[in-house]
Amino acid sequence: MNLSEKRNVDGDWMETLLSLEFFGTCMDHKYLRKNEKNVFCIDCNVEICRHCCNTEAHFVHRRLQICKYVYQDVLRLLDIQHYFDCSEIQTYKINGEKAIHLNSRPQAKDARPSTKSKNAASCVTCKRYIQDRPNRFCSISCKISSAPPKKRKCCLSSEAEHIVVEKEHYNQEGSLEEKKSSLSSSLTDVSEDSEALLSNLSLRPFMRLLKRKGISQRSPLH
Repeated sequence: MNLSEKRNVDGDWMETLLSLEFFGTCMDHKYLRKNEKNVFCIDCNVEICRHCCNTEAHFVHRRLQICKYVYQDVLRLLDIQHYFDCSEIQTYKINGEKAIHLNSRPQAKDARPSTKSKNAASCVTCKRYIQDRPNRFCSISCKISSAPPKKRKCCLSSEAEHIVVEKEHYNQEGSLEEKKSSLSSSLTDVSEDSEALLSNLSLRPFMRLLKRKGISQRSPLH
């Protein structure tokens, strides 16, 4: 299967990403060190380990590195922003890099927003405290949940939308090539039939039709 056909960037991979449980043991490399499944392959829509990334099956695929922050799964903003619109999502600093949460963090039922910061706000979806008021969501799942089902694909970044258009264009070209191939084969069959007919005619003896002469009459004798 062609790589362009395998790419799944219409939003289904994001649902899978949010539902997976990472950092489990990879059974394909269970005897190797650092075999935790902390990588998500977008093209295959599955979680893999660092050793799987070097195999032929995933070597050229698009991947996302999953990290841990306060026992929660997070993504580097630099990685995910190429495939998802991360605007209005609260970011956090992890080892000097910005990161965002995959899912909403659990909180106590009686938790209240902190009043330490004047810019304090709460997530539109789960009402959890977020630090910066321009942000409206605490995680990717909260942003997706707040959007209507028909508009959730709009959360894809411009680069991901470009890949979707490229995939549709590829499918159209593929169908066009199939039509051309079918037409070419039909013309070939017609050509072969014509050649066979001409060859049969050439093998037949050419019969020349002559007009029958009338009865000759002698001139009268005087």
